[in-house]
Amino acid sequence: LELPPRSSLVGARGMQDATKACLGLAAAALLGSLYVLVHERRRKLKKEKRKSQSGSGANGGALTKEKLIRILGQSSAAAYQLIEQTRKMVYAKHEQTGIPLDKCVEELQQNFENAMEAVVLQVRKNHGVTEQQMTAAMVANQRDEEVQAALTTLREAMSGKPPPSPPKAATEEEQTPAARLKARRARARRQGNK
Repeated sequence: LELPPRSSLVGARGMQDATKACLGLAAAALLGSLYVLVHERRRKLKKEKRKSQSGSGANGGALTKEKLIRILGQSSAAAYQLIEQTRKMVYAKHEQTGIPLDKCVEELQQNFENAMEAVVLQVRKNHGVTEQQMTAAMVANQRDEEVQAALTTLREAMSGKPPPSPPKAATEEEQTPAARLKARRARARRQGNK
């Protein structure tokens, strides 16, 4: 019985290791590709679902007067908070740099406008409402006194007048989904601490 030379055994073992490494890399690449395909499909389905929901909401479900007033109220509160925060930033910059107040206001004006747009957009997004739905609801309710009062409050809040504090939601059904989730979490924490 003749054994192959030692150097050829080492070469064969090296070849096996290289083959295993290549197979491992191929398996990793395959898994990575599968991951991308699965998640791409999920994203596509999620996007289609959102599109169909927003389409049915815009066509089939008009924005109610109560929801419009609630959105306008939240927008008023958020706008006023942003204005107060911006005022503090203007005064802080004035005190730190000595620049006149009107110059500080000019410097922060563009950022403020962008932030105000973002705040209003976020409130609408939280309620799952488009700008078109808001506009249509305001036109449909333009003669309603409550809607006009809510719009006036929003305009005043954007001018720096504090909005009236909103009444507490009487039931959990009247709250936004985010508020209901926050309330549930708070109850769970209180129960966990007992």
